Amino acid sequence: MNKRLTLAALAALTALTAAIGTQPAQAQQKPLVRYHEYAKIALHLPTWVMVEKGLCEKNGIRCEPVTLATAPLAQAAAAAGSLELVNSTIDTTLQAISKGNDLQIVGASWRGHPYALVMRSDVKLPNAAAGYPKNMADLKGMNIGVSTRGSSTEIFMKALLRGAGMPEDSVSFISVGAPVAAYGALASKQIDGALSWDPLPAFCEASGICKSFVDMRKGEGPASFKALNGSSIFFQARREYVEKNAANIDAFNRAYAEATAWLQDPKNHAEALAILKRNMPLGENLPNREKLYGLILDDQISHFSATLDRASVKAWDDFLLENKVIDKPLALDRIVYKAAP
Repeated sequence: MNKRLTLAALAALTALTAAIGTQPAQAQQKPLVRYHEYAKIALHLPTWVMVEKGLCEKNGIRCEPVTLATAPLAQAAAAAGSLELVNSTIDTTLQAISKGNDLQIVGASWRGHPYALVMRSDVKLPNAAAGYPKNMADLKGMNIGVSTRGSSTEIFMKALLRGAGMPEDSVSFISVGAPVAAYGALASKQIDGALSWDPLPAFCEASGICKSFVDMRKGEGPASFKALNGSSIFFQARREYVEKNAANIDAFNRAYAEATAWLQDPKNHAEALAILKRNMPLGENLPNREKLYGLILDDQISHFSATLDRASVKAWDDFLLENKVIDKPLALDRIVYKAAP
């Protein structure tokens, strides 16, 4: 009897040891999804939540951010197999596809127009209160910052000018980089205004150095821009990856949807603010630093979306075609992953 008990105990211990030993290996078997981030900006709040709340593991994948400064760099990395998902504005995505980059839009990230035109507070703008398009007359001869020459920000600045009946060369375009660098150029008076994206408008409001002039995020600008508001920032992947790894993409989209719902639940606001502060450090000496964090969170939180607006994708395609950024329309059923939410 004792011998049987000993053998049974030994068998149970062996099984338990084997189970414990296989747990790390089983965890490692979860597929890895490497996704693109642009440094530490609030656009990535949902993916920060996905990681901190364990939502990737819950949905059967491991998530790993890869920081790259621009979408073209991330698209090149995806082509080289260094990451799976690229995060970029739809215009950058469609331009890449039109040039032969075999990408598919696989999931939504952000809804609403991404850009706003801000001007220095000390610049004379007599028509500012009139709003768009009359206020654009104030900009003649001014220096306007864009991220880089030929970028989406320049394309939209030119569209704002045309929509107001002004020549595209009414202003001088200055490359200033991303929003933080654009804010520095405004503060040092290197430029009169800048067309950029979050968190520049929040920086302006908190500091008083600059102010909103045409906020496309709020529907200001030409009427043709309104159709672009449904979805504007997306996740994309190489077609070859999509065809072989649909389950991973679906799991990532589920995790992103859960993170978005968590962020938009008012009861999580304080914790969301804490996550923002941990992941997006701002200088300790920055004026109104705490106010700025609150503005950034409130500016962003309603824009996160895990649902793809396919009509908006078509509107972006039409806009880029009209503005001669792409030379032929793109087939929606080919460029969008069929199971994108």
